[in-house]
Amino acid sequence: KEGNYILTGALADGSIIVDAGENEKIQLIFNGIDINNNTSAAIYIKSADKVFITLAAGTKNSLSNGGEFVQIDDNNIDSVIYSKDDLSLNGTGELTIKSLYGHGIVSKDDLVIASGIYNIETTGHGISGKDSVAIADGVFNIKAEKDAIHSINNDDTEKGWVYIKAGEFNFEAGSDGISALNEILIEGGKVNISNCYEGIEARLINIAGGEIDITSKDNG
Repeated sequence: KEGNYILTGALADGSIIVDAGENEKIQLIFNGIDINNNTSAAIYIKSADKVFITLAAGTKNSLSNGGEFVQIDDNNIDSVIYSKDDLSLNGTGELTIKSLYGHGIVSKDDLVIASGIYNIETTGHGISGKDSVAIADGVFNIKAEKDAIHSINNDDTEKGWVYIKAGEFNFEAGSDGISALNEILIEGGKVNISNCYEGIEARLINIAGGEIDITSKDNG
């Protein structure tokens, strides 16, 4: 049901599943958690209006996937945090994500990150929002075999964009550092892409501020 849920403690092989009404808002407060799932997402948001994940101040939180993803319903779950609906992350704590067989954080709608410290290591994309990814601030250390930040919606070609207002970004990517179908807008922050195939790729790249350092094998 709609409300705030404080999560603490460890789970060796399991997941937290949010299955709420389409008009209900859920807040998950990470207060020192360590959750691993060998065959699916550690956090699976199946249904809700919006879900907010808050990293409690002073806490260190860990989420991981330790094996291949096994389908449990009609959704193609392929990330450590997987959301079918709008997802927002905030708080001043720290979140470490490791995915041996998929992506780190995925929202099939809009993904918003307001603050926090994120350490992500994944064989897929680090952070992915199908409709959009918007980042207001935070620290992001991402090592991804695909894109570090990814927003592409093949079902609606008017969506798929990335907005960065501020923050510190340290990326190593096997594919692109930041990739969007439409626009990438960077207004501030420090972006360091130390290894990638292409640094920043979109139909429109709008750099209005910030500091950007790219080392790429192909286009910057």
